[in-house]
Amino acid sequence: EIRLNDEQQRAYEAVLAQTRSGCPGVTLLQGVTGSGKTLVYIRLAQTLLAEGRSVMILVPEIALTPQMMARFSAYFGDEVALLHSGLRLTERYDQWKRIRRGDVRVVLGTRSAVFAPLPDLGLIIMDEEQEPTYCSENPPRYHTRDVAQFRCAQSGALLLLGSATPTVETMYYAREGR
Repeated sequence: EIRLNDEQQRAYEAVLAQTRSGCPGVTLLQGVTGSGKTLVYIRLAQTLLAEGRSVMILVPEIALTPQMMARFSAYFGDEVALLHSGLRLTERYDQWKRIRRGDVRVVLGTRSAVFAPLPDLGLIIMDEEQEPTYCSENPPRYHTRDVAQFRCAQSGALLLLGSATPTVETMYYAREGR
């Protein structure tokens, strides 16, 4: 069982209230490295899965996927699919089919995972949102945050931007209440 400290619990409750509002939106979870943002992510995922929604977790680079996959798999087992360009084409296709069939409700991956066909999307988490690797350099060029916002608007989901050092743009919008 995940035990959140008071600050983590407040963040969890605030984000959960936003996901339950049914209105798509974006929120920032700012916390220093090691502050327990991942525990908040896992707790949110547990709650949303219990409510029948699905969750997507995006990380900025492939090197971070084994650690995150280990954490999420420990809680969700086979309900987690992994998507990134480092997988062989057949592995990616197998994961895609599992997602499409509805065998998984949690998708973890890098930039391209934002296109995964998850039904009943309730939350997209972009960990380390300030990283430039979320911007595609090859055609079609896109910023993962923009695609995630569009997906959230389509499904009434929340986009949660997590970071110890958010971008200036993200901080500005957060302070403006946008």
